[in-house]
Order: sequence, then structure tokens, then C-alpha cells
Amino acid sequence: MASHPNISAIVCTRNRGASAVMAVETILANTYPSFELILIDQSTNCDTEQSVAGFRSDPRFQYVRTTTNGLGRARNIGLRMARAPLVAFTDDDCTVPTDWLQITADILERETRVTVLFCNVLPGEHDADAGFIPYYLRADRKLVQSFWDKCQARGIGAGIAVRRDPILKIGGFDEELGAGGFFPSAEDADIAVRAIAHGQWVYETDEVAVVHYGFRTWREGRELAKRDWLGLGAAYVKPLKAGKWGALIIVLYELLVPCLIEPLSPLLRFRRPRGLGRMVAFVRGLVAGMRQPIDHEQIVYRIERESPVPAKA
Repeated sequence: MASHPNISAIVCTRNRGASAVMAVETILANTYPSFELILIDQSTNCDTEQSVAGFRSDPRFQYVRTTTNGLGRARNIGLRMARAPLVAFTDDDCTVPTDWLQITADILERETRVTVLFCNVLPGEHDADAGFIPYYLRADRKLVQSFWDKCQARGIGAGIAVRRDPILKIGGFDEELGAGGFFPSAEDADIAVRAIAHGQWVYETDEVAVVHYGFRTWREGRELAKRDWLGLGAAYVKPLKAGKWGALIIVLYELLVPCLIEPLSPLLRFRRPRGLGRMVAFVRGLVAGMRQPIDHEQIVYRIERESPVPAKA
């Protein structure tokens, strides 16, 4: 293990078995001279642990088994364990290029006020007739300094990096958001909004991309969309509860553009509207989030454990 790594890479996984191997392999193939890789495993079986056993001899690799649940919680475990000031995350169903860590570190060293960085996420090969792979692609670079800027910046957690100490200072990732959390998505969008609320900057880049292989059928995609929009509603209502009224522009933008104009736009071509369920799920997230307590300083949920909010519209 590097004695003083300059950047930490973190992968969170749960019951993926051997599929997490490709993420580990491609990260360890990076040419950056000083990094560590931490795999946070929340699995309920030993398949992943056995699959990555061959990497244990690499001093850069650290395997961590935890009985916790939830992606936001797993990200925070990795964030607190990281020994480097810069921390890059990707998903367990992604691969990264050999210069992923080098470019990530270079950007964060160049953009000194940026604490959250998103890169492009490309879809792997798949049958587009059968389904899709979530992705995020932008053709430029964008510095996000305000809530209004965030409306046009929609990076996703498969390609995110942060400055460890400033993000921990604002509470890290909200552990009630993300897969397995009380609200089942949007811990990635949330960390960006909360960084902005605390005067930090966010950056999105086209300089590097990871490849995502998380295939969903179209039916699975509809359920995923419900979870995503529910989580976004819950994430975006928190700054308002904390008195950050500038964040209202994000809520209004989401209601008007992605939830209304985009779903209705097919009518102009005499086609059936698609995606109106976004509005229902987003509003449900807003309402459910309003009912839950938050830490007003860190803008994270402080929920007494109860049943998670279902994504069903």
C-alpha cells in the first residue's frame, strides 16, 4: 500500500460477485504513480470477497467488508478510510481508462476551489432494442458555482471525485440517499447541491470518461426513473428546509423542464408523451422529504429508522 497516496479510488459493491472484478482490474491498471484502491463490500454473501482475493497481494488494494447497507453509507466509509486528500469514485459495474486517476488529480489540482468533480460516463455495448445503460455525456467543461448553474449540470455518481476534507466537513454523502437508503437514489446530485450551498464549487469535464455496463431492460428503466426522481425530490427540498432559498430555482427548473416540457415535447410531433411519471415521483420526493428532519448546518437527513419511501408512483 502506498505510504502517502495522492489520490484514493473507491468502489462500493453489494452482491455483485465477480462483476466487481473488472472495476478493480482497470483501476489497478492506472498509470498514476501514487494511489490506493479501497473496495467497500456490503454483500450478504462471500462471492465478491472470493472473487477479489487475488488482488489482496497488491499493496495498493484494500478490501473492506461491512454489514452496513446503503450506497451513501458505503461511500462515507470509504471517504473516511481514504488516506489521500483527493478521492475518486466509480461503480462496481464500470471500467476506467489507465489515465483516469491522473486526469482527475490534474483537474482538482488545477481547479483549486472545486470540491466535487464529475466526468463523463459512457454506456458499454448493449442491445438498444432490449434496454439501455444509464450514462452522462457532455461535450465541454462546466464550472458550477451557483444553484442556477447546477440546473445545467447533471453528472452521475459512476464518475465522481471529491476533496476529502471539505466534503467530510459538510457531512459527507447523505446516508439516507442512494441505493439501499431511505430515499433510494440521488446521493450524487445531493452532494453537488450541498457543496454549492456551502460556497464550494462543482466541475464537470469531458477530459476523461468511465464506461458503464449496468444494463437495464426498458421495464427496469421505468422503475429506475421512479427511484431517481423520488430521490431528486428528497435531495432538492433539503436546502429549502435549511433556509437556502436560492435552491428554489433547482426545484422550479426540474418541475418545468425535465418533468413537464421534456415529457410533453413529443406532442409537437404528434406522438404520445413519455416521462410524465417524473413529475409524480419528484413531487412525492419533495413531500416525503419535507416530513423528515434534517441537520440544518450540514443539510443531511437525520431520520429515525422506519420503512423506506417506496418508489411506486
